[in-house]
Amino acid sequence: MKTQVLFQALLSVCLLIVTTCYGQTGYKLRDLDVKKTGYDLQGTLRVSQSYDKQTKMLTLKMKNKYKHDIILFQGTTPCLFVYDYADQSKISTNRIPISVIGVDITVSRKKIIKPDSTHVIPYNCEGRIASGFDQVSFEGAVPYYLVDEKEEIIADGCVDLEVQRFDLY
Repeated sequence: MKTQVLFQALLSVCLLIVTTCYGQTGYKLRDLDVKKTGYDLQGTLRVSQSYDKQTKMLTLKMKNKYKHDIILFQGTTPCLFVYDYADQSKISTNRIPISVIGVDITVSRKKIIKPDSTHVIPYNCEGRIASGFDQVSFEGAVPYYLVDEKEEIIADGCVDLEVQRFDLY
């Protein structure tokens, strides 16, 4: 009887760990630095990367799973890059800075992601293929702010992307 209860408890813990970690590969979420107390800060910023060989698009998707808005801010120093690799090399040949807000930064320097909304950053890789590269990846970090309804900062965080190399062909 004790072994059956122990087995069920162990199985429950394993299932909890698996369901918590599912879909969370490809990035590391740093701890939030809380600026204001009294807010429910449960949730996360889920990040996924993909590459579509038909459309030649590398895509970074960020889904806001918090109960508050997230603001992405594009500073003067880039923190998100596209790297490309030639001949399956271990070392990148090129580093291209891209905007975390996904639009021309001369128009706006911030992007607001509402709760349960997704922000998508596409990158067209046709030029990378034409230049002779055979793999591509997103690398870098995505700093963000959790804000209240007045856009006052509740907490700040950062997502460190893990390298996921995609074959271009």
